[in-house]
Amino acid sequence: MRRVYLTLLLILVPTLLLAATHSLDNPAVRQAQNYALTTGAEEIDAPTAFPPYNLYYPDNADVIGDTMTVGTTWYDIQHNGTTGRYITKSDDGYVHIAWMNGTNNGATDRHIYYNFISNEGIQGFPYAGAPVESSIRAGYTTIDADHGGIAFPCFHQQTGTNPNFTTAVGADFFPHQGAFLVSEPARVMIGGQEQEVIWPRIMFDNSQTAHILSTENPLSGVAGDPQRHFWTPGTYDPPSYMMTYPPDPDTWELVAWTMTIAGDVATSPVSDRVAFAWTYPLDENFPTLPGDYSQYDNDIYLMIDDDGQDLHFENFFNLTQYHDVNEQWLPDTVLANMDTLRAYTDLNVFIDNQDWTHVVYTARSYFALEGTSYWHASIIWHWSEQFPGEFQMVHDAFDDWDWNYVSCGAWNVKAQRPSIGQDPETDYLYCMYQVYDVDTTALSALGWPSGEIYVSMSEDGGQNWSVGINVTSTVTPNSAPAGQCWSELTPSMAQVVDGTCHIAYIVDRDAGAVVQTEGGWTYNQAKYHAVPVDEIPSTPLVPQWPEPGSYPFHVEHAPPVGIPGAGRFEVASTFDLSQNYPNPFNPSTTIQFSLEQVSEVSMKVFNLLGEEVATVASGTYGTGQHTVNFDASNLSSGMYIYKLEAGGRSLAKKMMLIK
Repeated sequence: MRRVYLTLLLILVPTLLLAATHSLDNPAVRQAQNYALTTGAEEIDAPTAFPPYNLYYPDNADVIGDTMTVGTTWYDIQHNGTTGRYITKSDDGYVHIAWMNGTNNGATDRHIYYNFISNEGIQGFPYAGAPVESSIRAGYTTIDADHGGIAFPCFHQQTGTNPNFTTAVGADFFPHQGAFLVSEPARVMIGGQEQEVIWPRIMFDNSQTAHILSTENPLSGVAGDPQRHFWTPGTYDPPSYMMTYPPDPDTWELVAWTMTIAGDVATSPVSDRVAFAWTYPLDENFPTLPGDYSQYDNDIYLMIDDDGQDLHFENFFNLTQYHDVNEQWLPDTVLANMDTLRAYTDLNVFIDNQDWTHVVYTARSYFALEGTSYWHASIIWHWSEQFPGEFQMVHDAFDDWDWNYVSCGAWNVKAQRPSIGQDPETDYLYCMYQVYDVDTTALSALGWPSGEIYVSMSEDGGQNWSVGINVTSTVTPNSAPAGQCWSELTPSMAQVVDGTCHIAYIVDRDAGAVVQTEGGWTYNQAKYHAVPVDEIPSTPLVPQWPEPGSYPFHVEHAPPVGIPGAGRFEVASTFDLSQNYPNPFNPSTTIQFSLEQVSEVSMKVFNLLGEEVATVASGTYGTGQHTVNFDASNLSSGMYIYKLEAGGRSLAKKMMLIK
């Protein structure tokens, strides 16, 4: 088993003198910027390139698998952060796709469209799709299927005279009909004001409850203001052909505060388990206002519930536990920054056929002291509940950080938007993701890179991943004008991989997100792409730490120093108890604490009934940082509390044992 928490120098400290600073004097870094959230209400004045275009693949394309156009849209991006799943495969073998269709240039008329592909490969509504709703505007959809193959697109819409968007769910009358009845959960009212709770994800569990996770659009409208995730359960009522929800005021439950629309939900195919994941800033003052919080500076929080009932979102754990700034290393800012990776704005949570939870997510560079980042460098990481102490690299996009200063645009980095699925025949895992081609000879006329779709696979439950293969290879010509770009955007993959990876994406004919004022308006294709798993090579493998070419997950600058018992630092400035790592764990974990003075220490573990179950540390400890090990081999799975007492003070934290 590989350990991720190791002693070494910063993974992003290069040998070049230029990178000795992460200030804006270094051209390899840029200011970390909070981006505005798009809802679809924006009116963007941008140039329009009208068709006809060359709709065939360029001569340099080497497409793996088969593609078909299922519809069109003038509105290029489909999601701000986490894409979620807007493609799914139902038990009857049909593939269902829903997308946001801007039906005119400028996309002032914008709706949700739906299409399906039968077992014979025949589209229900060839090359066009069918509208799901008849609202004023709608967008940002995901989809799931249940109840014998009925499709349930979940999106936000604006209706009547109310200017606010709200979460909505469409339910097809019968499987494969394309005739939807739309319902809305009660709107969220806080302090007498309606909150826009939108950008939803939807997943059905084994009891046919639909778990809907939506995100608040802050009333302030200020980019970077804290926002909230909310959850509601939906139940399909066959006699009315509509979804029903808990009555107001108990319709929605607060999940957590966040800075990004990264939240996601997963349900188990073999049990009643559900899992929710979201990003949460490292800033200890979050979400108190006023505050200067960054969309770049995040951990990932994960909550797993075994029965899908009476959810307790407070039982989350910090999955990533990134190391924040340690000012004891100043004036050396390189060392003081500590971890220089952070969870960014997209992730995917998945529960496999063995009932293990997986999380794949995008990490980007972040230098907290300077508030800067590399231009587009990123890593896609994988974590699984089966091997809780390990993180695996799926894709390394740090290969050109020191010389390539191409921007991928708002919310984007070079490798991002992972989506994971499993083949039930082999239990192999497949991870689909987007990679921007930042080759300076393949940029659009306005300088924006084009997206490509990659797929990687794992034969051992996610401990190792093959080097991803480019399944689209649609290279944009140098300085291509609007209409001649080939940029695959906001991809999504069905979680069922039945010998084929089922992928959906938009082919943007002018690179860049027009709704973020990048590029112009073009008439784009909504694509379905079937990639046979036999064409995805299992080797070579992505190097995993400590193999050459790999990176550790955390950094630790030096071994312990000072007198025996003094801890990691000769001088400590605070009394502190860290989150155990790994967490969750099986069966052992490490716990760090620090003392600013010599103290008599007691650290004990309690169950949720308050009963003492173990003693982890006891005795006199010196100043500095200390690490102790806890072996829970004789305890059952569950949540435990570990409590540190020293010098008349105490601190306590939760930890999760999973066997």
